[in-house]
Amino acid sequence: MSDSGFYITKLSVTGPAKSPAELLFKDGLNVVCGASDTGKSFASSCVDFAFGASKSPRPIPELSGYQTVSLELCVRKDGEQIKIERGLSGGNVRIVRKDASGNDISDKTFPVKHKAADAETLSGILLTISELWGKQIRKNKDGVLRSLSFRDIAYIINVDEERIIAERPPQLSESPVERTSENEVFRSLITGHESGAVVVVPGKEDIAGMEAKIELLGGMIEEATQSIEKMGLTESALRKEWDDMEAARQLAISSYGEARTSVTQLESELKSQAQSLRELDERAAVVHGLLSRFALLEEHYDSDIARLTAIEETGTLLQAMPSKPCPVCGALPESHRLNHAVEQFELPVVQAAAKREREKISQLKDDLAQVIDELRKEFDDSQNKRGQVESSINTLQSNIADELMPRVKVSAEALKGQNDRRDLLLIGLRTIENTGGLKKQQSDLETLRADAKSAVPKITSTATTAEMDGFAQTVEAILKAWKYPNTGRVVFSETNQDLVIGEHTRSSHGKGVRALTCAAFMLGIMQHCKTKNLPHPFVSLLDSPLVAYQEPDGEGESQTLKQAGVKDAFYASLATGLVGGQVIIFENEDPSADIAGTFVKHHFTGTSSGRKGFFPVGS
Repeated sequence: MSDSGFYITKLSVTGPAKSPAELLFKDGLNVVCGASDTGKSFASSCVDFAFGASKSPRPIPELSGYQTVSLELCVRKDGEQIKIERGLSGGNVRIVRKDASGNDISDKTFPVKHKAADAETLSGILLTISELWGKQIRKNKDGVLRSLSFRDIAYIINVDEERIIAERPPQLSESPVERTSENEVFRSLITGHESGAVVVVPGKEDIAGMEAKIELLGGMIEEATQSIEKMGLTESALRKEWDDMEAARQLAISSYGEARTSVTQLESELKSQAQSLRELDERAAVVHGLLSRFALLEEHYDSDIARLTAIEETGTLLQAMPSKPCPVCGALPESHRLNHAVEQFELPVVQAAAKREREKISQLKDDLAQVIDELRKEFDDSQNKRGQVESSINTLQSNIADELMPRVKVSAEALKGQNDRRDLLLIGLRTIENTGGLKKQQSDLETLRADAKSAVPKITSTATTAEMDGFAQTVEAILKAWKYPNTGRVVFSETNQDLVIGEHTRSSHGKGVRALTCAAFMLGIMQHCKTKNLPHPFVSLLDSPLVAYQEPDGEGESQTLKQAGVKDAFYASLATGLVGGQVIIFENEDPSADIAGTFVKHHFTGTSSGRKGFFPVGS
């Protein structure tokens, strides 16, 4: 998980017709420094607001006309670019996502508030890229769990100027209600595990309840024992009869299954044969209808042939008869103008046409006779096949009714006859098993009752002593790299939930040491996670960790730290990647010009020379 998390590349505050207030960052060390009241702490609060803080950044005169806070991130794992936009008046956030090459992935609006079962929120997205989504933490001493929110993580990674000098442990707020969950978030990061379980032992009322349950269980056991005795069977005899009955039952079930399978197969075949019979009858009806219609057609053909034959014979007779005057007009035969008659009405032409038509109809009649013969053959074949199908159907019905159904009935009756006795035996076996369970519950309760008076409630720790000691050693190494004087042994006190440095509690020092050691505490968490390959956003924002240097002529601890060269060592170690990840420092004084390593520096002058502050001049 060393590639979990992200780093901030840009913070901006924008508004219509306003020049944007911007800060560019890179992975590693970033320093925003300069005069007081130039917007350093305001910029830090804008980052926290973009991370989902419910409270908007405090109103300042320079903010007039600005409406939106934008925070741009780069995901360490794959280089994805994420832009978070949130209106200064609150509400949902707009999140624009692009891949490492700048190609659009999505542009959506998401709720700010964390939802335990919904990763599609600002909190869910930031937790997911930090590989912390889905973790559970304990929120009270009773062990009630809740899901981890990114606001829990934001409290660890973003420390403002008031909290960094506080006397309380760095991971805790002033709220006693949140103390349990805040400690659990810190320990979960150190270990990579979710909150430990709560082991609760019974109190006096619980013990009284146990005794009542033990008495109730005793009565139930006695009743069950008497019930078994009434059956007149010992446990071994009951189990043997059950086994014998189950063996016989399995045989009956097998026989019943085989018979039913055979019946099903025959019924399927019977259905198929019945379908064939219906198809044969339907085709026979069609063929019979065709034969009737074709018989009528054959009669028409015969009639037409007879008519055409008569036409031919009548023409021949007319030619053989002697010529006579016209019976209509009385004109003599020689007066008729035969050469003027229409050709198709000439007798030879009419006779030839009648002959051709008769021959054509005769051919059609021959074709029809062939079709009729084929249909009659098909009809006869279908009737023969129908007889075969009917015979098959009768055989199947006989097999089902006379052979298989009696077998099914016998098997079913055998199973039914076992049911009453089987139910009784089953009740007996369950009673025996339940009695065993009741006896175990009674024994367990008696054991708990015996141990309850001497038992003490406890919570299984999320972090072991070795894990917390490993974290403390990481902080010790950071302080030594910063040339913190008289570091001594650094340990984590379970009593105070804070560091003990060189036998002195962290809170016992002045604000300068508290600020520096708070910074070491928070950066120690990040470096510990990096070393142990544990999930973390790997971003840390610290406001005024070198507050001791606000009064360079001071005495005591401030002067001791100044003489030890802590400031230069602080910046030099972070610039060379001491803790890994991104560190953004908001501080009054600039780092020394000769600090080794590379880092980004934004200097606010507070004057017209150089960059005056976070907001552009005249914006």
